[in-house]
Amino acid sequence: MKRYHRRALAWLAIVVGLLLIGAFSVRTWMQYEFTQRVARGEIQVETLRGWMTLPYIAQVYRVPESELRATLGLPATGNDERSLRQWFDAAGIEPKTGRARIEALILAQTAPYKAARD
Repeated sequence: MKRYHRRALAWLAIVVGLLLIGAFSVRTWMQYEFTQRVARGEIQVETLRGWMTLPYIAQVYRVPESELRATLGLPATGNDERSLRQWFDAAGIEPKTGRARIEALILAQTAPYKAARD
């Protein structure tokens, strides 16, 4: 009986490992495709959501937060937990205009990487 348990645990570990490899492979592939779309300039305004915060956008799109704030005319620091929607409301920025500014900044930041690869 002991041998059966060891064998079952070994198979369970293999199956769980394969599932994890599959899940992370899909996640990595999706991120790669998204990065390629950004590099080709296919970002749509809809990819920036109102719930996103500036630190989140800075990390995901690899754009310095200070440049995001400067682009929108926001204070250099503070209120990191505010969403884009809250920032736009507080600064009196039309959401579509604000998102377009951020999108242009992201595209400008990815252009040097695209040129280096070409």
